[in-house]
Amino acid sequence: TLVDANGAFLRKRVLAARAVTGRLSLAQLETEVAAQIAVLRDIGVRVSHLDGHKHLHQLPIVCAAVANVLPRFGIERVRITRLGSWRKAHGASTLARELAARHAARVFARARLRSPVRTVDLRELLAGDGLAALAARGSDGPAPIEICCHPGTPAADQDKPGSHRRSTELDYLLSPEFRAVLAASGAALVSYWRV
Repeated sequence: TLVDANGAFLRKRVLAARAVTGRLSLAQLETEVAAQIAVLRDIGVRVSHLDGHKHLHQLPIVCAAVANVLPRFGIERVRITRLGSWRKAHGASTLARELAARHAARVFARARLRSPVRTVDLRELLAGDGLAALAARGSDGPAPIEICCHPGTPAADQDKPGSHRRSTELDYLLSPEFRAVLAASGAALVSYWRV
């Protein structure tokens, strides 16, 4: 159920359509997730968290497979791209991703997997929403928030044009302005090992 007639993995849209219509095999998904993690483990990579390409791990049934497999490998964290507010879901694709993320968050929580409470796009910080965007508290104090960014050089912008301005993001992340936003918000940068 995961491959086309030629044996290649399904394209993102086809996989998503199959996931939401219940045409993916949970057993096949679990086998594939486990096989990909095992490749990394077998070459000595310590896996801090799981993140599926283009948020595919958040799809219905795919998230169930992920939740079933990660504990077998001792992986306790998974990326979720929750926006924190329905008002931030602009457009059908963002709304669909938010719906999937919220469902996946419940599935992952039942499996005792940890994730940041929401995702903040670096563009929000660049637009001046720094302190508000980084404010999040959980029942035990400050809660982890992921800053989604794609920093790179000007050459990266030319090699892979898209919605992210990689060199602008890199400049901002290295700037005194970004350090000031972090300091004023009380936020601290951490890796997924600390989520």
